[in-house]
Amino acid sequence: MSMLLRSLLAVGMTSLLLVGCGEKEEAAPVEAAAPVAAPAPAPAAPVSGGYEPSADERIPGITLDPAQIAAETEAAAAAAAGEVANFADSEPQ
Repeated sequence: MSMLLRSLLAVGMTSLLLVGCGEKEEAAPVEAAAPVAAPAPAPAAPVSGGYEPSADERIPGITLDPAQIAAETEAAAAAAAGEVANFADSEPQ
C-alpha cells in the first residue's frame, strides 16, 4: 500500500512540474510598419436565418408572422396615443 501511495504521489508531483514548467507560448512580435486593417462593419439589420415554415405549415397563434406583429405594434401604439390624448384632455380634480 505504501509503495502504491508513493508512486501516485511521484506521478502527481511530476505532472504538476511538467505543467508548471512547460514551454510558454510567445506572442508574435507586433510590427509597427504593418497597417492595421479596420474591422468589417456590422450588418445594418440582423439577418434572419434558420428554418422558415411554408404557408401550409404555419399555425395561427403559434408561428410568428412579421406582418401580424407589425400590425399589432401599430395598433398598440395608436391605442397608447389615444389614451395619452384622453388623459391630457381630462381636467384635474
